[in-house]
Amino acid sequence: MSGRKPVDGLYELADGVFDFVIEGVIQLNAGIVVGDEAVAVIDTGTTEDDARALLEAVRSVTDLPVRYVINTHHHGDHSFGNWWFLPAVVLGHARCRLRLVGSEGFTHRETMAAHLPMAREQIRAVPLAPPDVTFDGHLDLHLGKNSMRLAYLGRAHTDNDIAIGIDDSGVAFAGDLVESAGPPIVNDGYPAEWGPTLRKLGAAMVQMFVPGHGNVVDGMFVAEQAGAFEELTRVCAQAQTPAEAMHAMPRSVFEVLDFQTAAAVKRYFETVTRPS
Repeated sequence: MSGRKPVDGLYELADGVFDFVIEGVIQLNAGIVVGDEAVAVIDTGTTEDDARALLEAVRSVTDLPVRYVINTHHHGDHSFGNWWFLPAVVLGHARCRLRLVGSEGFTHRETMAAHLPMAREQIRAVPLAPPDVTFDGHLDLHLGKNSMRLAYLGRAHTDNDIAIGIDDSGVAFAGDLVESAGPPIVNDGYPAEWGPTLRKLGAAMVQMFVPGHGNVVDGMFVAEQAGAFEELTRVCAQAQTPAEAMHAMPRSVFEVLDFQTAAAVKRYFETVTRPS
């Protein structure tokens, strides 16, 4: 970064690996990974302003072109900025693409616009640019000095979350698999599977996990969130109704999931097939 002026909210976590905090309508951690000849960015924000802020952050550290855009999942705060990076190749899980094309993509954009009235018109003006390269299990991306593995570890925050590990850096970008700005959001989630998915994530030999929102965390934090979902699942499996599960829920779960606990219980009963 010699001779360049770093932008606010940009943090170098390892050589050529940056976390950029987008201060948009939804605060977001975006990733910048600089290779020998090109750059990959991880998540792109909600609006054109978010995308342009991320582009400015890239330009503050390198003149190399952005060749790849990676979406950790389909939610608009992570994917609606994609269009402003084209003709970069957009990568994501196969179901990430499905959630952003056709009527489903239109509906998701309208839902985001309704939830964020202060940016409604900006969001409705976003041209959707879903992943054009997709995968189901994992995909390796090589940028020379920085290579990365994109891995689907299981359902959790959505049915298409991926994590991105940067080789030899000690850093993994976790998207909304992990939350540190607040409790994990479960609206589209799978509480019964979230804990096991986080255990797989935590098994990665890295020191820093970059969540979708909030401060960078360590493996102990990931394990704590995994444990809360596992305990919630245990209690729900033994209960007949959401109300019964909430009554039996231990305080330790509320300490991690906070106001999302009731929503997680409700979502558990919606997504788990129970014996009749």
